[in-house]
Order: sequence, then C-alpha cells, then structure tokens
Amino acid sequence: MDRNKTVAIAVAAIVIGSIGFVAFWYPSTVPDVRIGYLSQDLHQLALKVAVENGWFEEAGIKVELTQYGNGAYEMDGFFAGQIDMGYLGAAPALVKSINQESMITILAAANLEGSAIMVSKAEFDAGRVTTIEDLAGKTVYYPGPSTVQAFLLRMALNQSGMTIDDIIPTTISPAYMEDSLTQDAPAFIIWEPFAAKAEGSGAAVVLKQSSEIWPNHPCCVLASSNSFMAANPELVEKIVEIHYRAENWIVANPTNATEIAIDWLEMDTAVVESAFNNIIYDFQVNRTGIQMYLEFLIYEEQVDMELTEVESFLDGFIDTSIVDAIP
Repeated sequence: MDRNKTVAIAVAAIVIGSIGFVAFWYPSTVPDVRIGYLSQDLHQLALKVAVENGWFEEAGIKVELTQYGNGAYEMDGFFAGQIDMGYLGAAPALVKSINQESMITILAAANLEGSAIMVSKAEFDAGRVTTIEDLAGKTVYYPGPSTVQAFLLRMALNQSGMTIDDIIPTTISPAYMEDSLTQDAPAFIIWEPFAAKAEGSGAAVVLKQSSEIWPNHPCCVLASSNSFMAANPELVEKIVEIHYRAENWIVANPTNATEIAIDWLEMDTAVVESAFNNIIYDFQVNRTGIQMYLEFLIYEEQVDMELTEVESFLDGFIDTSIVDAIP
C-alpha cells in the first residue's frame, strides 16, 4: 500500500500541473465547500440544477466548483486535497479508494445508466463492425482505466466471449473521440452527452447502450472526503439534502431540467434531449450494484482486495443515512 500511496502522490502532482482543470467560485469568497465534478457530464446535472436554482445560496453555503476530465483525475483531486466533495463515477471511486487509500464515502447516487459503446457510422454501414465481436484486434477508445466506462467495456466484451486483451483499449479525451474514428480504431465508449453528440453529428451510431450491457447499473455518485465529513457533519448533511432536492426536481421537471442542461453543455437541443432520455436520475445508492462492480474489479485484478473483504469495505465506503432520513 505504501508504494501505491507514493504513486498516487506522483500522479496527483502530474494531474495538478497538466490537466488544466477549471475552477470557479460561487459566490467569489472563501468557500465553505469545494465540490468536484466531471467536464460536460450530463449524469451530474443535479449539481448544475442546484446552482442554477440558487439552492446553495439559499442555504447560506459558499461553493467552489472544480472541473475534472474523468473520475480518476477527480479522485486524485481528493487525494491532493483540492476538493472536499465530488460527483464522479462509482468505479474510479472504488479503484482509487482501495488501491491508493483515498478516504472517501459515497453518500448518494447521482444517476443510473447513461453510457454507450459507439461505432463509426462508416464502418457500421459497410458491415465491417456491427457487433462487439467485430472489435477484435481493433482500437477502442475509452476515457480512462478507472472509469465506469472501462468497467462496462470489459463487461460487454466478457458477455461476447472476449476479454480486454482481444482489443486495443486506448485512453483519449471524450472531446476527441468521434473525430478520431478510423477503420482500425472504429469504436469508443463514453458517457452522455458525448454519445448522443457523436450520433447527432453523423460520426457514429450506437453499438450497445450501457442499459443493454447492464440494466439499471450504478454510475455516478456524490461522495465526500472522510476528513471533511467528520469536521463538517451539518454542512455535509445540507449539501446531501440539496442534492436530494435536485434529483427529485429533475424527475418532476424534465423540460426545465433539459433547458438547464442545454445552456450548460452548449449543445444542440436534439442532442441534449436524446442524451437526457438515456439517463435515469436517482439519488438512491444501489449497494448490490456497487458490490457487483467491486467483485468484477477484483476478478479482473484491477483492485488490491480479497473477496472476503468486500462486505466490510462497503460498510465503511457507503453511508446513505442522510438521504434515508430525509422525509
């Protein structure tokens, strides 16, 4: 574990110096809480809804928001002390928490489903790539090894009788995926709205929705660093309550929620509406699903843990007591 912690510190230093994360303050004073989130990730719409509706300000909470390229980078942000709470995928939260001993706790879910394996429209129309099996020996882009999308890609391959070794997995920024498709690199897996954007532009078509790979699968969550939560229990409780309010507002007001998303993402209305319909917004944590993630990661030797440790780890890693107590 010491070696892993040393590697984590080095990675965090590289990330801090090179990923070009964007931070802004709301309002522009010393923040009460620093919250991380992922770049153009429609899964995390609850955070934007809460900001746009003024609910943090209403609660007297000064928030600093910091943007990251993927969940692994955000976990490095937790480790480096850049953020106190964050919206990110369950998979990178698990991997980094275990392998690099980043002490965080999942407090609520943000969404279910909402990713897709996309294939070049040219390759699909030519009949060269119409199934997962057709990806054998080819490059498939993905946003990072510790992301939910990496997990789903491995699962889709396994369901087709393949493994990750049968393809050439290549990390690339979501912003460049659709423009990087070629005959030798015909596919990528990504979160919404990037999947809908690629389909809307005519660059790619859906090969498999994540809902087909694993229906109602866990995806993004709201988490807090353990030290921040211990020092600020009442503040964390208020933030979780705001998140709960935002999730319910999205479900009750899909048209208004979509309008906020369109303004936030600066994408075409049709693209955002399509992406929105592929996501289930839900605050309830699916512990069984997260356990399945973890057991899969152990099986694939992505995390340093024994199966016998799973239950006790999750007892400390997931705490839904705040959302469970909301009337």
